Amino acid sequence: MNENIKVLENDRNQHTDNFYLRFKERLEQTHSFPSDYIFKYIVPAEQSIIARLHSIFSSANPSISTRDSKNGKYTSITIKVPVNDADDVVIYYRQAAVIDGIVML
Repeated sequence: MNENIKVLENDRNQHTDNFYLRFKERLEQTHSFPSDYIFKYIVPAEQSIIARLHSIFSSANPSISTRDSKNGKYTSITIKVPVNDADDVVIYYRQAAVIDGIVML
């Protein structure tokens, strides 16, 4: 049974890696680098989650704006940062992807 779980995990990781490879190719086709890139996220309105997302971008001199949802359960976050290439964009998305409850737009 543990071998089946390993196969599923490997398949999931391969799917994720393929997604990011295709995403990187698309970025290189549609964007000129270096440039500013805008990331948009929706997260549960919990300070620990918001702080974790902020920490990913803290060394990049980001411009960050937030907006709470009508009922206060979620916060939308827009982050504008300078990036050197498509790899930088993919790295930021991969780091954010591990945050529980995050929606990446």
